[in-house]
Amino acid sequence: MRKVLSAGLIVLMSAAPSALAAAAQETTTISGTARGPNLQALKNVRVQIRNAATGAVAGSTVTTETGEFAVPNVPSGSYFVEVLDAANRILGISAPIFGGPGATATASVMALAPGTAAAGSSGFSIFGLGPVTSMTILGAASAAAITGVVATRPDASPSR
Repeated sequence: MRKVLSAGLIVLMSAAPSALAAAAQETTTISGTARGPNLQALKNVRVQIRNAATGAVAGSTVTTETGEFAVPNVPSGSYFVEVLDAANRILGISAPIFGGPGATATASVMALAPGTAAAGSSGFSIFGLGPVTSMTILGAASAAAITGVVATRPDASPSR
């Protein structure tokens, strides 16, 4: 019985370091810089990391005096970085980024002018969708390298 218990403990102890190493490789660090509308560094503002697939917040931190941030130990995957004001309203969203296992993903996020993301009809808006949705669309478009959207008439034809 002691031999079986000893052998089991040896197997368990030898497997534990490899399991810890595998778990460490499944996470990423997301770092970057938060800037304001005039490209000034946003110091001491809250930045949160949101999973692009689930919408869940995976981590948050406060920027440094130079607007830089780093959120370690985030599960590998696709994320958006959001800049929040003091009332936890989203002021800006980054383009989607992918954090691979054991790597560091870098994001740059620009916030709108303070207060423009407040509820109501004022502020930045595309097609009346509201500031947060508009910033999400701009972030996705910049990630896809779309530089413009053109609306044409349904009867437009190259032969006319």
